[in-house]
Amino acid sequence: MSNQTYRVLELLDRFNDNQTVCIDQLQEEAMWEGKSEKTIRRDLDIIKEMFPDTFHRISGEKGCYKAITSELFSNITGADNMSLLIQTFNIAQRSNLFDTLNISKADKSIIDRKIKETKNTYLFKSKPFENSSADATLFKKLEQAIYYRKEIVIDYKAVSRVEQRKIKPYKIVFMNENFYLACEVEHLNYQFSLFRISKIEAVESTGKSFHQNREIDSFIKGMQTPMAKYRPTYREHLIEVLVEVNASKAHHFKAKKYLPSQKTIEEKEDGTLVLSFTVTQELEMMDIIKRWIPHMRVISPQSLKKSIDEDLVAYLK
Repeated sequence: MSNQTYRVLELLDRFNDNQTVCIDQLQEEAMWEGKSEKTIRRDLDIIKEMFPDTFHRISGEKGCYKAITSELFSNITGADNMSLLIQTFNIAQRSNLFDTLNISKADKSIIDRKIKETKNTYLFKSKPFENSSADATLFKKLEQAIYYRKEIVIDYKAVSRVEQRKIKPYKIVFMNENFYLACEVEHLNYQFSLFRISKIEAVESTGKSFHQNREIDSFIKGMQTPMAKYRPTYREHLIEVLVEVNASKAHHFKAKKYLPSQKTIEEKEDGTLVLSFTVTQELEMMDIIKRWIPHMRVISPQSLKKSIDEDLVAYLK
C-alpha cells in the first residue's frame, strides 16, 4: 500500500473512533511529518469523496474535523420523529440543558448543522417552546428541587395577581407545546396540580425534604392531557368515553391515536368507527370532540353528551 493509503486508513480509523482530527496536530505526528496542509487536505478529500457523511468541519476551529454517525438521521423517516428531535434539540438550547451534559462544542455544532439541514426539507408550524419569561436559572432551580426532592415556594401569576404556593415538585412536563410543573400540594380539595412554568415568576426552597407519593408519581406518568384530574385511588374513578366517528374521517383515527388510551371498539360496514377513550374526567375529551364536530358524536356517558349539546346551543345563540 502507498503511504497515502496508510494515512487515509488511519484517518478513517480515527473518525470511526469518534476522534477529532486537526491538521496542525497531524503535522506534528510521524505519519504526516513534513506533509503540507494541502497534502493532508487531499487525504481528507479522498475520504469525503468515498464516504460523504464520514466527518464534518468543526465550526470556529480552523482545520479541525469531527466524525458523525449518520444512522441517527438516516433512520428517522417520519415527520413526527423528526419533529421530536428538533423540539428536543431546541428545548435543550433554550433552557441551557447542554451546559450540564458531556457534549463537546464540536458535537453541538454538528448536531446544530444537521438540524438546520432538516429545515430545508421539513416545515414545522407548531412551536417547540412557548413564549415564556422563564429563564435557565428558574429551570435549574426547578430541576434541582425535583432531583433532591425539596419543597419549594413559587410566585405564580394568577388571573389578576401573583400568588405564593407551597408545593412538592415531581416532574417538569412538556405537553401540548407548553411546559408544566407537576406537583403535590397540601390542600383541602386537591392533592395534585399542574402549574404553567411560563407563569412562575420566582422559586425559593423551604429547605424541607419530602417523600414522593407513589400513586401521584404513577398518575403523572400516565397523564394524557393538562386537564387530567387526580384524586386518591384515581384508577377507581377512571371514565370510559365512547364516541362514534363518521366514515369520512375514520382514517384520521386509524392513522393516529388522539390520546394514548384510544381503542377501536367496532368498525361498522359503512366504515364508521366506534372508539373508546379512558380518561380521569369528561373535561379531557371536550377539546377532541369539539374539534371533530359534526364528524364525531358522543355515545356515552350521557352527562358528557349533555355538556357538549349545551355548549353548542350557547354558541349558536
